[in-house]
Amino acid sequence: MSLSNSPFTDRLNTNYVPSDSEILQIRALLVEPVEEVARINAQIAEMELAITQLKEKRTLLQTPIDAHKALISPMRLAPYDILQEIFLSCLPSKHNALIDFNDAPLLLGRVCRHWRSVAYSTPLLWSSIHIPPFDDLSVPPNIRLGLERVVAAWLERSASCPLSVSFFDSINRHFGSHALILQLVALSRRMRSLELSGDAELLHPLLQLGPEDVPLLKRILIKTPNHQTPSTNILQIPTLCDLNLTMSAVDPLSLPLPWSQLTSLRLESWGRRINHVREGGLDFDGALDVLRKCPNLEQCELYITKSSKPVGLPLIVLPRLHTLAFTGGWFHFEKWGSDLVAPNLRYLRIGQVVIGNNAPGALDHVSLKADIDPNRFTSSSLLEFLQSFPTISHLRLSAAMYAARPVSLDDGFIALFGPPHNLCPMLTHITLFAHAAGFSDAAALVFIKARMRMPTPLRRVGAEFRRPMELDIMPELRSFILDGLQVVVKYAPSPWKFKPQNGLDRL
Repeated sequence: MSLSNSPFTDRLNTNYVPSDSEILQIRALLVEPVEEVARINAQIAEMELAITQLKEKRTLLQTPIDAHKALISPMRLAPYDILQEIFLSCLPSKHNALIDFNDAPLLLGRVCRHWRSVAYSTPLLWSSIHIPPFDDLSVPPNIRLGLERVVAAWLERSASCPLSVSFFDSINRHFGSHALILQLVALSRRMRSLELSGDAELLHPLLQLGPEDVPLLKRILIKTPNHQTPSTNILQIPTLCDLNLTMSAVDPLSLPLPWSQLTSLRLESWGRRINHVREGGLDFDGALDVLRKCPNLEQCELYITKSSKPVGLPLIVLPRLHTLAFTGGWFHFEKWGSDLVAPNLRYLRIGQVVIGNNAPGALDHVSLKADIDPNRFTSSSLLEFLQSFPTISHLRLSAAMYAARPVSLDDGFIALFGPPHNLCPMLTHITLFAHAAGFSDAAALVFIKARMRMPTPLRRVGAEFRRPMELDIMPELRSFILDGLQVVVKYAPSPWKFKPQNGLDRL
Protein backbone atom coordinates (compact mmCIF):
# COMPACT_ATOMS: atom_id res chain seq x y z
CA MET A 1 0.00 0.00 0.00
CA SER A 2 1.27 3.46 -0.88
CA LEU A 3 1.79 5.81 2.01
CA SER A 4 -0.36 8.33 0.17
CA ASN A 5 -3.32 6.07 0.94
CA SER A 6 -2.31 5.50 4.54
CA PRO A 7 -5.20 5.27 7.00
CA PHE A 8 -3.07 7.30 9.41
CA THR A 9 -2.82 10.39 7.17
CA ASP A 10 -5.09 12.46 9.40
CA ARG A 11 -3.03 11.48 12.47
CA LEU A 12 0.33 12.56 11.07
CA ASN A 13 2.13 15.51 12.72
CA THR A 14 -0.10 15.26 15.80
CA ASN A 15 0.41 13.93 19.31
CA TYR A 16 -1.73 10.84 18.62
CA VAL A 17 -0.51 7.62 20.36
CA PRO A 18 -1.23 4.48 18.25
CA SER A 19 -2.38 1.20 19.82
CA ASP A 20 -0.33 -2.00 19.66
CA SER A 21 -2.26 -3.29 16.66
CA GLU A 22 -1.86 0.05 14.88
CA ILE A 23 1.90 -0.02 15.50
CA LEU A 24 2.09 -3.39 13.71
CA GLN A 25 0.02 -2.00 10.87
CA ILE A 26 2.31 1.06 10.52
CA ARG A 27 5.42 -1.14 10.44
CA ALA A 28 3.88 -3.23 7.65
CA LEU A 29 3.08 -0.07 5.67
CA LEU A 30 6.71 1.10 5.85
CA VAL A 31 8.37 -2.06 4.48
CA GLU A 32 8.03 -1.28 0.77
CA PRO A 33 8.73 2.51 0.99
CA VAL A 34 11.90 1.89 3.04
CA GLU A 35 13.14 -0.64 0.46
CA GLU A 36 12.42 1.87 -2.32
CA VAL A 37 14.45 4.57 -0.52
CA ALA A 38 17.35 2.13 -0.21
CA ARG A 39 17.26 1.47 -3.98
CA ILE A 40 17.21 5.21 -4.70
CA ASN A 41 20.18 5.80 -2.37
CA ALA A 42 22.14 3.12 -4.23
CA GLN A 43 21.39 4.83 -7.57
CA ILE A 44 22.46 8.21 -6.14
CA ALA A 45 25.75 6.68 -4.96
CA GLU A 46 26.42 5.29 -8.46
CA MET A 47 25.68 8.68 -10.05
CA GLU A 48 27.88 10.53 -7.55
CA LEU A 49 30.74 8.15 -8.34
CA ALA A 50 30.24 8.81 -12.06
CA ILE A 51 30.17 12.59 -11.45
CA THR A 52 33.38 12.38 -9.42
CA GLN A 53 35.12 10.47 -12.22
CA LEU A 54 33.91 13.03 -14.79
CA LYS A 55 35.21 15.92 -12.66
CA GLU A 56 38.62 14.26 -12.47
CA LYS A 57 38.71 13.88 -16.27
CA ARG A 58 37.66 17.54 -16.65
CA THR A 59 40.47 18.69 -14.36
CA LEU A 60 43.03 16.72 -16.36
CA LEU A 61 41.84 18.45 -19.53
CA GLN A 62 41.24 21.93 -18.05
CA THR A 63 44.71 22.38 -16.55
CA PRO A 64 46.62 22.37 -19.86
CA ILE A 65 43.78 24.32 -21.52
CA ASP A 66 44.13 27.12 -18.93
CA ALA A 67 47.91 27.10 -19.32
CA HIS A 68 47.62 27.55 -23.10
CA LYS A 69 44.96 30.27 -22.74
CA ALA A 70 47.30 32.14 -20.40
CA LEU A 71 49.79 32.41 -23.26
CA ILE A 72 47.28 34.47 -25.28
CA SER A 73 45.67 36.44 -22.40
CA PRO A 74 45.14 40.17 -23.17
CA MET A 75 47.16 41.16 -20.10
CA ARG A 76 50.21 39.23 -21.38
CA LEU A 77 49.93 41.03 -24.72
CA ALA A 78 49.45 44.52 -23.21
CA PRO A 79 52.01 47.02 -24.55
CA TYR A 80 54.62 48.30 -22.15
CA ASP A 81 53.12 51.80 -21.87
CA ILE A 82 49.59 50.46 -21.30
CA LEU A 83 50.87 48.21 -18.52
CA GLN A 84 52.55 51.21 -16.93
CA GLU A 85 49.30 53.17 -16.96
CA ILE A 86 47.46 50.25 -15.36
CA PHE A 87 50.13 50.01 -12.66
CA LEU A 88 49.91 53.74 -11.93
CA SER A 89 46.14 53.41 -11.51
CA CYS A 90 46.75 50.83 -8.77
CA LEU A 91 48.43 53.37 -6.49
CA PRO A 92 46.44 54.71 -3.50
CA SER A 93 44.75 58.05 -4.15
CA LYS A 94 44.16 59.28 -0.58
CA HIS A 95 47.63 58.75 0.87
CA ASN A 96 51.19 58.02 -0.15
CA ALA A 97 52.15 54.50 -1.22
CA LEU A 98 52.81 52.07 1.64
CA ILE A 99 55.82 49.85 2.20
CA ASP A 100 53.56 46.81 2.03
CA PHE A 101 54.05 43.74 -0.16
CA ASN A 102 50.26 43.38 -0.38
CA ASP A 103 49.80 46.83 -1.96
CA ALA A 104 51.05 48.57 -5.07
CA PRO A 105 53.73 49.19 -6.05
CA LEU A 106 55.53 46.37 -4.19
CA LEU A 107 52.74 43.90 -4.94
CA LEU A 108 53.15 44.45 -8.69
CA GLY A 109 56.71 43.17 -8.53
CA ARG A 110 55.60 39.85 -7.02
CA VAL A 111 53.38 38.66 -9.90
CA CYS A 112 55.99 37.67 -12.49
CA ARG A 113 59.43 38.62 -13.79
CA HIS A 114 57.99 40.76 -16.60
CA TRP A 115 55.74 42.75 -14.26
CA ARG A 116 58.61 43.26 -11.85
CA SER A 117 60.77 44.57 -14.67
CA VAL A 118 58.05 47.00 -15.77
CA ALA A 119 57.27 48.13 -12.21
CA TYR A 120 60.88 48.66 -11.20
CA SER A 121 61.62 50.65 -14.35
CA THR A 122 58.62 53.03 -13.94
CA PRO A 123 59.87 55.90 -11.74
CA LEU A 124 56.41 57.43 -11.21
CA LEU A 125 55.32 54.29 -9.35
CA TRP A 126 57.89 55.07 -6.68
CA SER A 127 57.41 58.84 -6.48
CA SER A 128 55.38 58.64 -3.25
CA ILE A 129 56.14 56.83 0.00
CA HIS A 130 54.87 56.70 3.57
CA ILE A 131 57.59 55.89 6.10
CA PRO A 132 55.94 54.31 9.18
CA PRO A 133 57.06 54.73 12.80
CA PHE A 134 58.69 52.31 15.19
CA ASP A 135 56.65 52.29 18.38
CA ASP A 136 59.60 52.16 20.78
CA LEU A 137 63.36 52.32 20.99
CA SER A 138 63.69 48.57 21.59
CA VAL A 139 63.36 47.77 17.89
CA PRO A 140 66.51 45.80 16.95
CA PRO A 141 69.11 47.74 14.93
CA ASN A 142 68.90 45.27 12.04
CA ILE A 143 65.18 46.07 11.63
CA ARG A 144 65.90 49.78 11.46
CA LEU A 145 68.73 49.15 9.03
CA GLY A 146 66.42 47.02 6.90
CA LEU A 147 63.84 49.81 6.69
CA GLU A 148 66.56 52.28 5.73
CA ARG A 149 67.69 49.99 2.89
CA VAL A 150 64.12 49.52 1.64
CA VAL A 151 63.51 53.31 1.63
CA ALA A 152 66.82 53.93 -0.12
CA ALA A 153 66.03 51.37 -2.87
CA TRP A 154 62.49 52.78 -3.21
CA LEU A 155 63.69 56.35 -3.64
CA GLU A 156 66.39 55.24 -6.08
CA ARG A 157 63.71 53.70 -8.33
CA SER A 158 61.93 57.09 -8.41
CA ALA A 159 64.83 58.40 -10.54
CA SER A 160 64.33 62.17 -10.98
CA CYS A 161 60.56 62.31 -10.33
CA PRO A 162 59.16 64.88 -7.87
CA LEU A 163 58.56 63.16 -4.54
CA SER A 164 55.62 62.97 -2.16
CA VAL A 165 56.79 61.76 1.27
CA SER A 166 55.08 61.28 4.62
CA PHE A 167 57.14 60.53 7.72
CA PHE A 168 55.67 59.73 11.12
CA ASP A 169 57.60 58.99 14.29
CA SER A 170 55.69 58.18 17.47
CA ILE A 171 58.67 58.42 19.83
CA ASN A 172 58.82 61.89 21.35
CA ARG A 173 62.48 61.50 22.26
CA HIS A 174 65.49 62.35 20.15
CA PHE A 175 67.90 59.44 19.71
CA GLY A 176 70.57 60.92 17.48
CA SER A 177 70.52 61.71 13.80
CA HIS A 178 67.85 59.63 12.10
CA ALA A 179 69.28 58.03 8.96
CA LEU A 180 65.89 58.18 7.25
CA ILE A 181 65.69 61.92 7.88
CA LEU A 182 69.14 62.36 6.36
CA GLN A 183 68.05 60.34 3.31
CA LEU A 184 65.15 62.72 2.79
CA VAL A 185 67.32 65.78 3.26
CA ALA A 186 69.63 64.52 0.52
CA LEU A 187 66.66 64.40 -1.88
CA SER A 188 65.05 67.66 -0.76
CA ARG A 189 65.33 69.32 -4.18
CA ARG A 190 62.86 66.77 -5.56
CA MET A 191 60.29 67.14 -2.76
CA ARG A 192 56.83 68.15 -4.00
CA SER A 193 54.79 67.16 -0.93
CA LEU A 194 56.14 66.63 2.58
CA GLU A 195 54.14 65.41 5.61
CA LEU A 196 56.03 65.32 8.91
CA SER A 197 54.77 64.29 12.33
CA GLY A 198 56.99 63.71 15.33
CA ASP A 199 59.59 65.11 17.67
CA ALA A 200 60.72 68.58 16.58
CA GLU A 201 64.37 67.88 17.31
CA LEU A 202 64.21 64.70 15.26
CA LEU A 203 62.65 66.58 12.33
CA HIS A 204 64.99 69.56 12.69
CA PRO A 205 67.14 68.84 9.57
CA LEU A 206 64.00 68.91 7.39
CA LEU A 207 62.35 71.84 9.15
CA GLN A 208 65.45 73.97 8.57
CA LEU A 209 65.43 73.50 4.78
CA GLY A 210 65.15 76.82 2.96
CA PRO A 211 63.67 77.91 -0.39
CA GLU A 212 66.84 77.00 -2.25
CA ASP A 213 66.72 73.45 -0.80
CA VAL A 214 63.12 72.63 -1.82
CA PRO A 215 62.40 74.48 -5.09
CA LEU A 216 59.49 72.13 -6.03
CA LEU A 217 57.72 71.91 -2.67
CA LYS A 218 54.03 72.84 -2.87
CA ARG A 219 52.45 71.00 0.06
CA ILE A 220 53.57 70.79 3.70
CA LEU A 221 52.03 69.09 6.73
CA ILE A 222 53.85 69.57 10.03
CA LYS A 223 52.64 68.21 13.37
CA THR A 224 54.76 68.42 16.52
CA PRO A 225 53.89 67.63 20.17
CA ASN A 226 52.09 70.30 22.21
CA HIS A 227 55.05 70.97 24.49
CA GLN A 228 57.40 71.86 21.62
CA THR A 229 57.84 75.09 19.67
CA PRO A 230 60.10 74.22 16.75
CA SER A 231 62.02 76.74 14.70
CA THR A 232 61.54 76.28 10.99
CA ASN A 233 62.69 77.81 7.72
CA ILE A 234 60.74 75.53 5.39
CA LEU A 235 57.56 77.61 5.71
CA GLN A 236 59.19 80.51 3.86
CA ILE A 237 59.34 78.76 0.50
CA PRO A 238 57.73 80.79 -2.29
CA THR A 239 56.22 77.74 -4.05
CA LEU A 240 54.02 76.72 -1.09
CA CYS A 241 50.27 76.58 -1.83
CA ASP A 242 48.98 73.86 0.55
CA LEU A 243 49.74 74.09 4.28
CA ASN A 244 48.56 71.93 7.20
CA LEU A 245 50.18 73.05 10.45
CA THR A 246 49.73 71.77 14.03
CA MET A 247 52.10 73.42 16.51
CA SER A 248 52.07 74.65 20.08
CA ALA A 249 52.70 78.18 21.38
CA VAL A 250 52.91 79.66 17.90
CA ASP A 251 51.16 82.80 16.70
CA PRO A 252 50.06 81.75 13.17
CA LEU A 253 49.95 85.39 12.02
CA SER A 254 53.64 85.75 12.76
CA LEU A 255 54.64 82.90 10.46
CA PRO A 256 56.60 83.95 7.35
CA LEU A 257 54.17 82.36 4.91
CA PRO A 258 53.40 83.23 1.28
CA TRP A 259 49.82 83.97 2.34
CA SER A 260 48.54 85.34 -0.96
CA GLN A 261 49.31 82.18 -2.93
CA LEU A 262 47.90 79.62 -0.46
CA THR A 263 44.97 77.65 -1.86
CA SER A 264 44.57 75.14 0.99
CA LEU A 265 45.17 75.99 4.64
CA ARG A 266 44.68 74.27 7.98
CA LEU A 267 46.07 75.93 11.11
CA GLU A 268 45.93 74.42 14.59
CA SER A 269 47.98 76.14 17.26
CA TRP A 270 46.70 75.43 20.73
CA GLY A 271 49.09 77.70 22.55
CA ARG A 272 50.07 77.21 26.18
CA ARG A 273 49.73 79.06 29.47
CA ILE A 274 52.83 80.72 30.90
CA ASN A 275 52.32 82.71 34.14
CA HIS A 276 48.55 82.61 33.58
CA VAL A 277 48.96 84.11 30.09
CA ARG A 278 48.16 82.04 27.01
CA GLU A 279 50.91 82.29 24.41
CA GLY A 280 50.35 81.37 20.78
CA GLY A 281 47.10 80.15 19.35
CA LEU A 282 44.48 82.02 17.40
CA ASP A 283 41.43 84.04 18.42
CA PHE A 284 38.55 84.78 16.09
CA ASP A 285 39.82 88.20 15.07
CA GLY A 286 43.13 86.54 14.19
CA ALA A 287 41.28 83.95 12.12
CA LEU A 288 39.64 86.76 10.16
CA ASP A 289 43.04 88.33 9.58
CA VAL A 290 44.26 84.99 8.20
CA LEU A 291 41.36 84.94 5.74
CA ARG A 292 42.11 88.49 4.62
CA LYS A 293 45.70 87.54 3.89
CA CYS A 294 44.68 84.61 1.65
CA PRO A 295 42.53 85.85 -1.26
CA ASN A 296 43.14 82.67 -3.30
CA LEU A 297 41.99 80.15 -0.70
CA GLU A 298 39.92 77.21 -1.92
CA GLN A 299 39.63 75.34 1.37
CA CYS A 300 40.44 76.44 4.91
CA GLU A 301 40.14 75.14 8.48
CA LEU A 302 41.11 77.37 11.40
CA TYR A 303 41.20 76.32 15.06
CA ILE A 304 40.07 79.07 17.42
CA THR A 305 41.97 78.44 20.63
CA LYS A 306 41.90 81.79 22.41
CA SER A 307 38.93 83.45 24.01
CA SER A 308 37.31 86.28 22.07
CA LYS A 309 33.90 87.84 21.45
CA PRO A 310 33.53 88.44 17.73
CA VAL A 311 30.82 90.82 16.61
CA GLY A 312 30.58 89.54 13.05
CA LEU A 313 32.66 89.12 9.93
CA PRO A 314 34.20 92.26 8.39
CA LEU A 315 34.23 92.32 4.60
CA ILE A 316 36.30 89.42 3.28
CA VAL A 317 36.24 88.47 -0.41
CA LEU A 318 37.21 84.87 -1.21
CA PRO A 319 36.00 84.14 -4.76
CA ARG A 320 37.52 80.62 -4.96
CA LEU A 321 36.68 79.36 -1.47
CA HIS A 322 34.53 76.19 -1.44
CA THR A 323 35.24 74.77 2.06
CA LEU A 324 35.51 76.74 5.31
CA ALA A 325 35.64 75.54 8.93
CA PHE A 326 35.98 77.42 12.22
CA THR A 327 36.60 74.85 14.94
CA GLY A 328 37.89 74.81 18.49
CA GLY A 329 36.32 75.81 21.79
CA TRP A 330 36.90 79.50 22.34
CA PHE A 331 34.47 81.55 20.31
CA HIS A 332 30.84 82.56 20.51
CA PHE A 333 28.82 84.80 18.22
CA GLU A 334 26.80 87.50 19.95
CA LYS A 335 26.01 88.85 16.49
CA TRP A 336 26.54 87.52 12.98
CA GLY A 337 27.42 89.81 10.09
CA SER A 338 26.80 88.88 6.46
CA ASP A 339 29.91 90.37 4.84
CA LEU A 340 31.70 87.16 3.87
CA VAL A 341 31.74 87.15 0.08
CA ALA A 342 32.35 83.57 -1.06
CA PRO A 343 30.15 82.84 -4.09
CA ASN A 344 31.52 79.31 -4.54
CA LEU A 345 31.23 78.21 -0.91
CA ARG A 346 29.90 74.65 -0.72
CA TYR A 347 30.76 73.53 2.82
CA LEU A 348 30.74 75.56 6.03
CA ARG A 349 31.45 74.20 9.50
CA ILE A 350 31.27 76.20 12.73
CA GLY A 351 32.19 74.52 15.99
CA GLN A 352 33.74 71.20 16.86
CA VAL A 353 31.07 68.95 15.37
CA VAL A 354 31.58 65.70 17.28
CA ILE A 355 28.68 63.48 16.18
CA GLY A 356 28.62 61.71 12.84
CA ASN A 357 30.99 62.10 9.94
CA ASN A 358 32.70 65.51 9.79
CA ALA A 359 33.88 65.13 6.20
CA PRO A 360 32.15 67.32 3.59
CA GLY A 361 31.49 64.31 1.35
CA ALA A 362 30.34 64.66 -2.24
CA LEU A 363 29.33 68.27 -2.91
CA ASP A 364 28.52 68.06 -6.63
CA HIS A 365 24.78 68.51 -6.12
CA VAL A 366 24.94 70.66 -2.98
CA SER A 367 24.27 74.40 -3.01
CA LEU A 368 25.76 74.81 0.48
CA LYS A 369 26.25 72.24 3.22
CA ALA A 370 26.49 73.65 6.74
CA ASP A 371 27.58 71.73 9.87
CA ILE A 372 26.85 74.01 12.80
CA ASP A 373 27.13 73.85 16.57
CA PRO A 374 24.22 76.14 17.55
CA ASN A 375 25.75 76.73 20.98
CA ARG A 376 28.37 78.93 19.30
CA PHE A 377 25.53 81.42 18.75
CA THR A 378 22.84 83.22 20.63
CA SER A 379 19.29 82.59 19.43
CA SER A 380 19.29 85.87 17.51
CA SER A 381 22.75 85.44 15.97
CA LEU A 382 21.89 81.89 14.85
CA LEU A 383 18.86 83.27 13.04
CA GLU A 384 21.06 85.99 11.48
CA PHE A 385 23.52 83.35 10.37
CA LEU A 386 20.87 81.19 8.68
CA GLN A 387 19.36 84.24 6.99
CA SER A 388 22.81 85.17 5.66
CA PHE A 389 23.11 81.89 3.74
CA PRO A 390 19.85 81.38 1.83
CA THR A 391 21.54 78.80 -0.43
CA ILE A 392 21.94 76.22 2.37
CA SER A 393 20.60 72.94 1.02
CA HIS A 394 22.10 70.57 3.63
CA LEU A 395 21.96 71.67 7.26
CA ARG A 396 23.21 69.75 10.28
CA LEU A 397 22.81 71.23 13.76
CA SER A 398 24.82 69.30 16.34
CA ALA A 399 25.28 71.01 19.69
CA ALA A 400 28.18 70.27 22.00
CA MET A 401 27.24 68.05 24.93
CA TYR A 402 28.19 70.64 27.50
CA ALA A 403 27.79 74.35 26.84
CA ALA A 404 27.82 77.38 29.13
CA ARG A 405 25.07 79.07 27.10
CA PRO A 406 23.07 76.40 25.28
CA VAL A 407 20.70 77.57 22.56
CA SER A 408 17.21 76.11 22.72
CA LEU A 409 16.07 74.72 19.39
CA ASP A 410 12.45 74.70 20.47
CA ASP A 411 9.11 74.71 18.66
CA GLY A 412 9.50 78.43 17.92
CA PHE A 413 12.83 77.85 16.22
CA ILE A 414 11.68 74.95 14.03
CA ALA A 415 8.59 76.96 13.03
CA LEU A 416 10.88 79.56 11.39
CA PHE A 417 11.57 77.08 8.57
CA GLY A 418 7.90 77.22 7.55
CA PRO A 419 5.57 80.05 6.47
CA PRO A 420 5.74 82.99 6.74
CA HIS A 421 9.53 83.06 7.43
CA ASN A 422 10.56 80.14 5.15
CA LEU A 423 14.10 80.11 6.55
CA CYS A 424 16.65 78.42 4.22
CA PRO A 425 14.31 78.20 1.20
CA MET A 426 16.61 75.80 -0.69
CA LEU A 427 16.82 73.32 2.19
CA THR A 428 16.48 69.67 1.12
CA HIS A 429 18.38 67.83 3.90
CA ILE A 430 18.25 68.65 7.61
CA THR A 431 19.73 66.72 10.52
CA LEU A 432 19.51 67.60 14.21
CA PHE A 433 21.48 65.53 16.72
CA ALA A 434 20.64 64.69 20.31
CA HIS A 435 21.90 67.77 22.10
CA ALA A 436 20.38 70.09 19.51
CA ALA A 437 16.88 68.67 18.96
CA GLY A 438 14.62 70.18 21.61
CA PHE A 439 11.36 70.71 19.73
CA SER A 440 8.25 68.55 20.07
CA ASP A 441 7.07 65.78 17.74
CA ALA A 442 3.99 67.85 16.88
CA ALA A 443 6.20 70.77 15.82
CA ALA A 444 8.37 68.40 13.75
CA LEU A 445 5.29 67.10 11.94
CA VAL A 446 4.07 70.64 11.16
CA PHE A 447 7.56 71.59 9.95
CA ILE A 448 7.89 68.61 7.58
CA LYS A 449 4.41 69.05 6.10
CA ALA A 450 5.04 72.76 5.56
CA ARG A 451 8.39 72.16 3.83
CA MET A 452 6.93 69.45 1.60
CA ARG A 453 4.49 72.06 0.20
CA MET A 454 7.31 74.46 -0.71
CA PRO A 455 8.77 74.72 -4.26
CA THR A 456 11.93 72.98 -2.98
CA PRO A 457 10.65 70.09 -0.83
CA LEU A 458 12.65 68.15 1.70
CA ARG A 459 14.41 64.94 0.68
CA ARG A 460 15.73 63.82 4.04
CA VAL A 461 14.94 64.61 7.68
CA GLY A 462 16.98 63.24 10.56
CA ALA A 463 16.61 63.94 14.27
CA GLU A 464 17.86 62.39 17.48
CA PHE A 465 16.04 63.32 20.68
CA ARG A 466 17.11 62.94 24.29
CA ARG A 467 13.53 62.14 25.28
CA PRO A 468 11.03 59.37 24.61
CA MET A 469 8.57 59.60 21.72
CA GLU A 470 5.61 61.92 22.31
CA LEU A 471 3.80 61.33 19.02
CA ASP A 472 4.29 58.80 16.24
CA ILE A 473 4.69 61.06 13.20
CA MET A 474 5.41 58.31 10.67
CA PRO A 475 1.77 57.44 9.73
CA GLU A 476 1.11 61.11 8.90
CA LEU A 477 4.20 61.18 6.65
CA ARG A 478 3.48 57.93 4.80
CA SER A 479 2.45 59.59 1.53
CA PHE A 480 5.63 61.72 1.49
CA ILE A 481 7.79 58.70 2.29
CA LEU A 482 6.23 56.78 -0.61
CA ASP A 483 7.23 59.70 -2.84
CA GLY A 484 10.88 59.44 -1.75
CA LEU A 485 11.21 61.42 1.50
CA GLN A 486 13.63 59.82 3.97
CA VAL A 487 12.74 60.25 7.65
CA VAL A 488 15.10 58.96 10.34
CA VAL A 489 14.06 59.82 13.89
CA LYS A 490 15.59 58.34 17.05
CA TYR A 491 14.43 58.74 20.63
CA ALA A 492 15.94 58.08 24.03
CA PRO A 493 14.44 55.03 25.74
CA SER A 494 11.97 55.56 28.55
CA PRO A 495 13.78 56.04 31.86
CA TRP A 496 11.33 53.61 33.54
CA LYS A 497 11.45 49.87 33.01
CA PHE A 498 9.42 47.03 34.53
CA LYS A 499 11.92 44.71 36.24
CA PRO A 500 10.32 41.52 37.62
CA GLN A 501 13.42 40.65 39.67
CA ASN A 502 13.41 43.94 41.61
CA GLY A 503 13.36 43.34 45.38
CA LEU A 504 14.68 39.79 45.33
CA ASP A 505 18.05 40.85 46.67
CA ARG A 506 16.35 42.54 49.66
CA LEU A 507 14.34 39.55 50.84
